[in-house]
Formats: sequence, structure tokens, C-alpha cells
Amino acid sequence: MRDIIYIENKYFVGITKDSFKLKNVVDETERYFPFDEVDYLIFDSHSSFISERVITTCVENNIGLIFCDKTHTPQLLMTSIYGQNERFKRQSKQLAMSKKTKGRIWQKIIKTKINNQADCLKYIVKNDEVSDIVRSIGKTVTEGDKNNHEAYAARVYFSNLFGKSFKRGRYDDIINSSLNYGYAILRSAIRKELVIYGLEPSWGIHHVSTENPFNLSDDIIEVYRPFLDALVVELLNNNKSEELDIELKKEIIKVLFEKCVVDNKVYSLLDAIKVTIKSFVSCVDKNSATGLKLPTFIEEGR
Repeated sequence: MRDIIYIENKYFVGITKDSFKLKNVVDETERYFPFDEVDYLIFDSHSSFISERVITTCVENNIGLIFCDKTHTPQLLMTSIYGQNERFKRQSKQLAMSKKTKGRIWQKIIKTKINNQADCLKYIVKNDEVSDIVRSIGKTVTEGDKNNHEAYAARVYFSNLFGKSFKRGRYDDIINSSLNYGYAILRSAIRKELVIYGLEPSWGIHHVSTENPFNLSDDIIEVYRPFLDALVVELLNNNKSEELDIELKKEIIKVLFEKCVVDNKVYSLLDAIKVTIKSFVSCVDKNSATGLKLPTFIEEGR
């Protein structure tokens, strides 16, 4: 597990021999972070400065660069396709995936997502009865989820997680704002790994919107959403703020450090995403849903 460096103040970010150098331009204090210990640099200040060498170093070391807008929301994720010698070959296989394979992958994703939602209700809300209802919905998901059990489970899940009056969507209430911000962070992490492996993030297996450049990212993120949901419940229970301020956003970013289980091993979500994408690449190469590795909650929750 490597670090996420969150830059919110007036810093100049440069390079030393083998580390990032962060110099506060106000008090001139300096901090150093070795390249091999950093996974992301997140810039959340329009008063910071970055050198060209930082960008090239991030490209060379597969370190994500995220820039936030004036509302502190991720606006740009910089990734590179240089050095991907098999990019065309991989994307050709991605396009050639059969409908049956896509349907089976989506079935696995939705079954796991619904089970994770059930575990979230069990461990976070402490409601075994509703948890069992949601879990039973997951058991009946068919190939491609043709009957849209995902939506049925979501109605039961969100109304019990956040209350009967809660309506999920792109609204500006504190719950939806927190969820949307956290999902954006997870989506960025997923997209980075997809690009590293030469996959095209806009070519989804289920999401196929012509207006969405992140269809595949939005497919993969589904199993990871309940982990963010659980964190948001905990944060909002302990934070009485009525708006998504900078301090709450800094806590939400820590979702990438939440623990989960993949293939009987414990990972942070950030590392789990790497395992999931690597296994998905194998599915693409073999045109098979076999071997897809997805995260589940640790027993007894977070």
C-alpha cells in the first residue's frame, strides 16, 4: 500500500534524486516523499506550482496525478499511454468480447455488489432482517441482470441505509454530495489502472452511453460503492456539517485505504482495485468471466 499525497496549500512540488519535494512557499518548510511510496498526487489548490519533471516522473512511475476544481472535486486525472506496446492488441480483444462473456461478468459484478450492500446493512446499520432481504435479491441475479435486480436491491438498500426520504442522485444535499465525491475518487483510481493495462475506459461491458467516457470504469466501480457508502454513514454520523467542506472531503479520500477481502486476502481498496483490474484483463484476453476477482467486506465489517 502506497501513499496518497494531498496538496491543499501553497506548495511548490519538485523533484530531488528519488523523491518528490514539497516546499511550502509561505513558511519555506520542506517535505519529501520517495517515488516508490506514492500512488497519487492530488492537487487541491490553485496556488500550488508543479514542475515539468514532476509530470514526467509520474508518467515513468505510474503515479496518478489528480487536479481538483474550485469546488475541490476531481476534474482531471492525468494518465499516459506511452510505452503500451500491446495497447492495440488488448483493445481489439476488448472489443471482441462476446455478449455471453459480458453478461456473465456483469452477473458476477451485480451479485457481489448486492452482497456487499447486504453486508453494509448488517455491519453498519446492524439490521440483519433487511440485510437478509437484500442478500436474497442477489441470489436471483441472472446473466446480464436482465430483470434489473440491481435497481430493486438499491431501493431497499438506500432507504434503510440513509432513511425512507433519501433519494439517490446528483443532488446537492450532504449525503448525495459526499457519495458523489467519493465515487469520483474511486472512479479515478479505476480509470488509472484500466489505462495502465491498455484498456479503453469508454468501452463498457454493461454501461454503453455514447456520452460517458468512463463506461468501463462505471462497470467496475459497482462492487466498490458499498465500501464508500459505509464510510459516508460513519463520517456523517460523526460530522454535523450540513455541507461538503474541505475537511470532510479529505476524510472521504481515505476510502482508498479501507480494507476489504479479495481472493481470501486482505487488501486496501486501492490495492484491491489493482487486483480486480488485473483479473479483468485476464477475462478480456481469454474472453471468459472465469477468474474475475472482486472485493467483499471483511467479516464483522470495517
